[in-house]
Order: sequence, then C-alpha cells, then structure tokens
Amino acid sequence: MKLSLISRLFLSTAIALALFLGATGLLLDRAFAISLEKVEREKLQSHIYLLISMADNEGGSIVLPSQLSEPRFNVPGESLLAIVTDAGGRESWRSLSAVDRKFSVPPPQEGQWLFGRAQDVSGDFYYVSSFSTLWTDSKGVKTTFVFTVMEGVDYYRNELLDYRVAMAGGLLVFGLTLFVLQAVILRWGLLPLRGVTLDVDAMNKGELQSLEGKYPKELQPLTKNLNLLVANERRQRKRYRDRLADLSHSLKTPLSVLRGIESDIDDKGQPVSRSELVQTLNRQVGRMSNIVDYQLQRAVSGGEFTSFVATNIADHVATIVSALNKVYLEKAVSVEVRVDPALSFYGDENDLIELLGNLLDNAYKHCAHRVCVSATRLESEGDQASLILVVEDDGVGVPGAQREAILRRGVRLDSTLEGQGFGLAIVVEIIDSYMGLLTIGDSSMGGALVTAKFPAR
Repeated sequence: MKLSLISRLFLSTAIALALFLGATGLLLDRAFAISLEKVEREKLQSHIYLLISMADNEGGSIVLPSQLSEPRFNVPGESLLAIVTDAGGRESWRSLSAVDRKFSVPPPQEGQWLFGRAQDVSGDFYYVSSFSTLWTDSKGVKTTFVFTVMEGVDYYRNELLDYRVAMAGGLLVFGLTLFVLQAVILRWGLLPLRGVTLDVDAMNKGELQSLEGKYPKELQPLTKNLNLLVANERRQRKRYRDRLADLSHSLKTPLSVLRGIESDIDDKGQPVSRSELVQTLNRQVGRMSNIVDYQLQRAVSGGEFTSFVATNIADHVATIVSALNKVYLEKAVSVEVRVDPALSFYGDENDLIELLGNLLDNAYKHCAHRVCVSATRLESEGDQASLILVVEDDGVGVPGAQREAILRRGVRLDSTLEGQGFGLAIVVEIIDSYMGLLTIGDSSMGGALVTAKFPAR
C-alpha cells in the first residue's frame, strides 16, 4: 500500500518520537536508580555514625542504649537492622529489629567503608553498609569493631516503581502532546503543497495561466519549472496549430493547380497534351508531399533550419510562377523576373520555396496585372554578401499604418479576397530563423514592395 506524503511523515515522526522517548526513559530510570542507591548509601552511613556516637566500649564489647533514637531499630521485624561485630566476626551487639535475622556480611578493611547488597537465609535482599574502626577502651585496650547497618530493598524498589509509574505517565503525556503538535506543524508546513495542488487544478480548469502564488523558497524551483513546462507545452501546441494552418495554407496553390487541370489549358492559353497533364499532376502531387514533410519537420524542430544547402533561386521562381499562372489564369498576370540564373540561396530548399510561394501568391492576389520578382546579392566589407529578395506589384499597396499588423497571423487587409492571413506571418518566421529582415514599402509600380534580406551565410 502506498502511503501519502503526510502519512509517511506522521509515521516516521511517530517512530522517531517513540524511540527518543524510550531512550530518554531508560536514561532517566538508570539515573534515578543510581541516585536512589547513593541516597541509600548516605542514609546507612549516617545511621552508622549515629551508632558510633552512642556506643561505649566496655571490656572489649560494644554497649548501646536499649532504645535508639532511630525508632525503626527498636521494632522487631523492621527492615532497618544494625549489628556490631569484632574483627573475628563474633557478634557484640544487635538491634531489636535484627533479632532472629541471620546473614553473613564480609568485613571491610580497618578504617574503610563497604557498601553493597546482601541476602539473608530467608532470601530477602538488603542494602548493606559496613565500617571497620579501631576502638580503645578505658584501660587502653584496642579492639576492632565492625558496625553494619542494613535496610531492605523494598523501600528502594517501591521508590523506583513509583518513579517509573510517574515517569511513564509523564513521558506518555509528553509524547502525545509532541505527536499532536508535530501533526499540527506538519499540516501547517505542508499547506503550501496543498496550495500548489489547488493552483495546478485551477490551471487545468483554465482559471489560472500560471502558478503565481507566494510560495516558500523551497517550492519556488518546483513552481518555476512547472511554469516553464506549462509554457513550453503551450508553445508546442501553438506551434502545432500554426504548422497545421501553414500546411493548409501551403497546399492551396498545388490544390488550385490540380482543380484546374481538367481544363487542358497551359499558362499561355494553349491546349496541353496528356503527357503534359500527367507531368503537371505528378509535379503538384510531389510538391504537396514535400510540403507535408516540410511542415512536419518545422513542427518538430520549432521552425529552425536544419542545414545549409545551395539552392538555385531562378529555377524555383520559374516553377512557382508557372503554377500561379494556372491558378490566376483568368487574371492574365504579367510577371517580370529579374533573377541571375547563377544566384543561389544558402539554406533549406523548402524554406525558399515556402517564402517565394507566399510572397508571389500575395502579389498575384493583390496586383492589378503586373508582378515583378528580383533577387540580388550585395557585397559588403570583408567579402561578406547578403541576399535581397524583392517582390512587388501594381495593386493598391499597403498603408503604412497597417504594415506591421499584416505580419501577424490571421490579419488580412481585404476580407473580400480568399485567404486566412497566414502567408506573411509564415514568411516572417522563416526569415527570422535565418536572422534576416522583412520590410514592406511602396513599389514604383504603384502597389506593395516586399523585401526579404538575408545576412551573409
């Protein structure tokens, strides 16, 4: 089962918190146990000091009052015991609480303390503190006595148990509080992710164009990349739509030629043979296939050229003019071609065909009766040469205020004529890919003068 991000964080923090609190509990328990034993040692030592202060040495024996200041020593069966022995282990004195108790404790070295645990014959455990001291009586006789005080471990165990219960309850409450606090913090910390999710959903619904919220700096690289991804996807979709529109636009001329092929009339108004019709058909079908391949390539490559190839300009001008003469046969357009037969275009051949086709088609469409196409190469400093393609006509021209607008997709000056307003936009894209420049001016023939300038190859 796949856990959500917040579930993973909750689970991991709960495990980490449980391990931390468990380790903390063990450390605190051990520290308290050591502290209890230290307190027990000091308490037993204080009892020994009290016994020594109250004891007398009479003839090699210790004498203590029948009733000691510590009441527990005076009660039979109590867990606080006291015994005094000599160096040989012979008992010299025993408290009332130690009556009928049998145990064996190793004596410490003279002047030293001994602390530890011991077990009597009945199996009960005691904390034991012993001190060996050299005692001189009134006659100057020196005797070694061992003072031993014992206390049952039940007191220690009860104290430790009470502490453990209190500590476990405290750690449990503390852990639950931390867990709830951690849950609140995690939810608050993950709110920006929720915000991103809602914004992405709004983008899918078209309510937002991009992720524009104020996100934490940790999420800004993510939102930036998402915006770039969305923008790139939109550019791709627009490019595909544009290429489909370009494909439709580019196929108009060969389709128009094919539609008029049944007339059996050439561009000079003379009947044509069957073989010429077949050649025209094959030529236009091949042209349509090339157009499809070309537009698909532009859709994939983003419209950038892929290679530089020397392509003869005059041959393609002649082919395009011949096709347009058939399309605009009834208009009887007179075309003047001023292109050096040796002049070449360095780039993608299909780019040149697309560019010339659109410029000449516009000229045919908007002219009165005359069209002129010319191509020259200008030499500049450093033997660098730039190519200038010019197409002009004798139509009504393009008003200066509208020359920039008609370079955009879908913009047409004359809605009465057929067209979609893509021709010049396609030309601009092609010229831009070669870092060239397109300008529109006034022709000496009275119509528009369109100039395409390409930099040195």
